[in-house]
Amino acid sequence: MNKKLLEILVCPFDKVTSLELLEFQSASDSKIPISGDEKAVSNASDPTGPDPSTLTKRQNDNPIQKETLQQIEIVEEGLLLCKTCQRFYPIVDEIPIILPDELRDKKKDIEFLNKWKERIPVDLLTNLKPWST
Repeated sequence: MNKKLLEILVCPFDKVTSLELLEFQSASDSKIPISGDEKAVSNASDPTGPDPSTLTKRQNDNPIQKETLQQIEIVEEGLLLCKTCQRFYPIVDEIPIILPDELRDKKKDIEFLNKWKERIPVDLLTNLKPWST
């Protein structure tokens, strides 16, 4: 999950409260240009940046000469938390799983909490909704 999503995500239960992030595992190898309409993403396995041949072209088909690249912060595993209602939403394989209680998979949620229980504060772990460990 791109950390920028935190600016727009709210709790689906109360539809008001911003969600807080507990980050367990992250990656920040991806880069994007921050100027113009061009969009290019570097190969995450290439730490030196994007290959110029993979950059998109402008309307007039001139290759992009130089781009200022900005780091994208990606959360691979984590927990989104609503401080108001104490509901948690796991982030698994970069995907935030934000579902209403009746559509959630209790077994998977409990497995997720058990996997990361060393990284979740104990007082929080015992009070999470819709279920806690």
